[in-house]
Amino acid sequence: MKKTIYLSVIMAAVMLLLPLGALEKGVQTKPVAALTVIPDAEQAATDTVRLCDTETDKLTELKTEDYLFGVVAAEMPALYEVEALKAQTVAAYTYTCFRKAENADKSYDITTDSTCDQSYITEEAAKQRWGEKAEEYTKKIKEIIAEVSGYMVLWEGKPALTVYHAISSGKTEDGQNVWGTGYPYLKPVSSEGDRLSDDYISQVSFTAAELEKKLSSEIPLSGDKTEWFGKAELTQSGTVTEIELCGEKVKGARIRSLLDLRSSAFEVELSDNTFTFTVYGYGHFVGMSQNGANYMAKQGSDFKEILTHYYKGCTVEKIK
Repeated sequence: MKKTIYLSVIMAAVMLLLPLGALEKGVQTKPVAALTVIPDAEQAATDTVRLCDTETDKLTELKTEDYLFGVVAAEMPALYEVEALKAQTVAAYTYTCFRKAENADKSYDITTDSTCDQSYITEEAAKQRWGEKAEEYTKKIKEIIAEVSGYMVLWEGKPALTVYHAISSGKTEDGQNVWGTGYPYLKPVSSEGDRLSDDYISQVSFTAAELEKKLSSEIPLSGDKTEWFGKAELTQSGTVTEIELCGEKVKGARIRSLLDLRSSAFEVELSDNTFTFTVYGYGHFVGMSQNGANYMAKQGSDFKEILTHYYKGCTVEKIK
């Protein structure tokens, strides 16, 4: 007997898959708290960054361009289009300025914890990762950082909370749906290029016993296996907000966390005592899709067009 429970967005009948390279996971699985008073862009702009390594508790002060190199190298494949990498750089810089202002009373500006901040690697580690492409990619990223130096994503003259992720479901998500905190510029927008990525769909399977063990901390599973999963509540972007599990409502994000799924947009199929989860996209879907940015760049969009598409109603300006 085979039973399928559909939990995600309706898929296109025909979908082309184009190789776009290996993707990083993206950042910010949870948001920072909103500032009571966000400083104007001129006040928020920064030349240095105090970086706290959360693994070693070591504090390092870096030039902003050196920190951004480490973020861009860690967060986006260097083979991506120049305009996509520019968009990533400006988003990373804006996010850094936002966090530095928020942490004004702390000994650090930002951390290496990618669950609430941005990933970061040293230039040496980046070169080791890139291998024979190290010289080419180092030059490429440093030139990009210099070219967009000072540019910031602004909402009403203040730095925006420019979160980003790897691949959306084809439409980005409302921050309110993911974190319970809404921002006027973090609203769903189309990102159709994501559907063309080789990494758009992923699958992971569990036996009934494995699934029962992984989910036991949330709710004991019992009864007919075909009835374990019931009705799901979805957002317009396909994110599972809640799903019935053995008659109890469980957050889709909790299922994602317990099963280590790539996103909360999924569907599950039971066949021969095995549950297979088909997952769409990668990340939390809020803000800029890195894969979508690369697709837009391939279609001729520049970094400003990419950023203003994903951060709805924002402007991109160069700050002195």
